[in-house]
Formats: sequence, structure tokens, C-alpha cells
Amino acid sequence: MKNRLRKCIAGVCIVFGIAVMAVPFYYHFHGANETDKLMEQFEKTLEDTEHETGEPETKESGKKQTGISKKDKAILSGENVIGIIEIKALDIKYPVLEGAGTEQMRYAIGHMEETAGIGEMGNCVLCGHNGSRNGIFFTHLNQIEAGDEVKLTDKKGELHRYAVSDTFIVGPYDNYVKKQTGEEILTLITCAERGTKRFICKCVPIEKAGEGDE
Repeated sequence: MKNRLRKCIAGVCIVFGIAVMAVPFYYHFHGANETDKLMEQFEKTLEDTEHETGEPETKESGKKQTGISKKDKAILSGENVIGIIEIKALDIKYPVLEGAGTEQMRYAIGHMEETAGIGEMGNCVLCGHNGSRNGIFFTHLNQIEAGDEVKLTDKKGELHRYAVSDTFIVGPYDNYVKKQTGEEILTLITCAERGTKRFICKCVPIEKAGEGDE
């Protein structure tokens, strides 16, 4: 009788242990699935406009109209999606949503509404989670290096390329990192030191990255 009870308790413990271990995997899978849905939900209804627009054109501003894929066009057609961010050095690519609240950052990267828009003059600030159970997001942002490229595609399909110029850590209330400037800057923000501080990544437009090196 005692042996049977021990076996029963052991079995319950094993099942409970497996369930506890499975929870993080479930959330990660669910988060990745929701992100994929966000990136693909408009794919079926997106019209193919490649024949209408012709070849990609170079804008006077120096930005390029990219020959983006149907999938990226689908992402950008989303009502709340304002762009796509891609950092090859970190092997990440996510939609960017307007707003940096809980809902926006659950499955995407958030744009702080009070800052400059993608590709606009001023300081464009994007925020992403570090260590989220729903995905990678900016978890490995602290591994990025000076000179690494950050690509942003805006709602119009225009590509904006940036190079990392500086990284540093600030306190949670050091809002100067969001301060607007008279020039185009991209600022990426995520948590650091178990959420007690913020990791900041400053980027400059790629065509300006090499100025002054001659």
C-alpha cells in the first residue's frame, strides 16, 4: 500500500514538473505565432501593385523605394503597423506598431508616439521587450556593435538604413534619450539589469555614418 502511494506521489510530481517546464515553451510558441499572424494577416487581401508602380525609384531625400516582397507589403498594410525593423546582426525582423504600450509591445516593436516618425527629422524612438516569453524582440540588443546596420521600412515601402553609433545604459527615468533634435536619429530602447535600467542604442542614417572619416 505504501509503495503504491509513493509511486502515485512520484507520478504526480513528474507530471507537475513536466507541466511547469512546458509553460515557457508554450508562451514562446504562442508569442511567435501571434507575431507571425500580425505579419501575415493581410496577405490574403493585399493587391499586387508591382505592375502599377514599376521599378523602384530613388527619392530626392536619398531614401530608396524598395522592391519589397508581397509578405512585407502585407505586413505594412496592417492598420496599426507603421513599419518593419530588421537587424541582421541580431537575426531579428519585426513589425513596428504605433504606440509603446502593453498591447503594442506584446508581439511587436513599439514606436513612442511623441517622437519623430520613421525617416523623419528628429529622434525616432522604438522600444522592445528584453526577455519576453512571447518572443526575442530586443533581448540581445546589448550584443549589437558600432557600425551594425539597422533597416526600417516605412508604411510607403521606403527603406531607411541606419548604422549603430553608440550604446550605453541609463536609469529608468532618464528621459533625455527621447529628446528631439534637429537631425535624423534612431533610438532603440530595451530593459537592462533585470528591468532596473534601460539599454540605449543610438543610430544615424547610413549615408551620414561615414562623414568626417575622410
